[in-house]
Amino acid sequence: MKKLLLILLIGIAGTTGSFGQDIIQEAYFHELKGMEDSSGVTHLFYRFYKKSLHHCAPGNDNDIVEHGGDDVFHYNADTKSDSIIFNEGYGEWCLAGMYDSYGVRDYAFYDKDPPKWIKFSYFEYTYGISDYLGNELNIQQPIVVKQNPSESISSYWVEEFYLSPNNDSLYIYTGSTIPFAGRSTDWPDFEDYEDFFAYADSAYIDLKVFAIHPDIDSLYFATDEAGDLYRSEHYSQNFTLVDSNGYYENLFFDADTSHIYSISKYSSKIAVSDNLGSNGSWKFSDPDFKGNPPHYLTVDPSESGHVFISDSTDILFSDNHGDTFSSFLSIENGITGLYKKPDSDILYVLTRKELLEVNTQTKQTTSLKQLPVSNEQLPSLPKQVKLSQNYPNPFNPTTSIMFILNNNGHVLLEVYDALGKKVQTLVNGYREKGHYHVHFDATQLASGIYFYRLEADGEVHTKRMTLIK
Repeated sequence: MKKLLLILLIGIAGTTGSFGQDIIQEAYFHELKGMEDSSGVTHLFYRFYKKSLHHCAPGNDNDIVEHGGDDVFHYNADTKSDSIIFNEGYGEWCLAGMYDSYGVRDYAFYDKDPPKWIKFSYFEYTYGISDYLGNELNIQQPIVVKQNPSESISSYWVEEFYLSPNNDSLYIYTGSTIPFAGRSTDWPDFEDYEDFFAYADSAYIDLKVFAIHPDIDSLYFATDEAGDLYRSEHYSQNFTLVDSNGYYENLFFDADTSHIYSISKYSSKIAVSDNLGSNGSWKFSDPDFKGNPPHYLTVDPSESGHVFISDSTDILFSDNHGDTFSSFLSIENGITGLYKKPDSDILYVLTRKELLEVNTQTKQTTSLKQLPVSNEQLPSLPKQVKLSQNYPNPFNPTTSIMFILNNNGHVLLEVYDALGKKVQTLVNGYREKGHYHVHFDATQLASGIYFYRLEADGEVHTKRMTLIK
């Protein structure tokens, strides 16, 4: 019956949903990543975000609905070819309360080969990690034995992953490390979770592992909710606090292996360690961005001490491990990513409107890809933050919360019980303006009324939801 109902609803949406043209509301490039394949060819990956308004046919529940996409594109610098590698999108139906949502939250490649990918994808309320061979790489798979567990793992929900630099293990943000070599035969099967946990090496920790040293595979780095930095020389065990400035969101490793850099999108300073990120080795400098925080950083993997850093319009350069910076280049249209090609004079710069190749010696700039030009007039963005009702509601035990940001900035999304006690933090960090879906898993909670509260852009929005088990 449920399957039949779904087919009927899809049929209704398809026959009554089209009317007139979609109007582009916003479009831009962002999130640049780069890699070199085994032959030295550069491969760039970036997202193309697009949001549009769709006019429904008369007689529907909604007159105008939103459609959007955030596809991942692959640019081959050798062939100059550009194509979509991963799709991501959402679309409200003309039927009230109905929408589709699918995409890829994160991805990585191994063996220096772009076709060999692993991704964290979702389809509405279904999430999971998989690879190009069709292997499902979720928490049910065995964990690498590097140390004995000291505590059982209490969370099965996969939220993020990190593929180790040597591609032999996959860290999943539940405190677990999965062996990864691209072949399903590498993983034996376990009959139940007790056998699985008995084999596990990683104790469950309230930290997020977000970096592993590229040359020392046992050197792990993690942060807590406040952004404080933790370090372990024993894979994912025995973390110690090394800096409590509440600052760290990412790490970049210098060619000399000892220096490590970090930036935060809501601080004007950058952090530099000269001794593998150890306690007491971090110092802070304040690049001259005229009061703006630095957004992006890239190192030259072939030149120790060479660092490029940018805010939204200006790029600075350092040749002394970030001790001092000098002005390198100013670019219009809003910088959204940097990537330095090793053993070359090429710096790739992504802006909201185009992908650029910059010669670091002559500063000559070449446009590789431009934002498609629309004939439609772009309406203004919403003038305030929008928090939608969770769906489904009531729910058991998972639901999705959607919100829209009209400006970049810090976002806090929390869940409270009926007595006002916080039970979970869903988002706490910098987010760019756009459309977001956040998954909420209430498996460990009792039935009842809960409230979710969003703080963004100086506004506070709260809505109620009902958990029924």
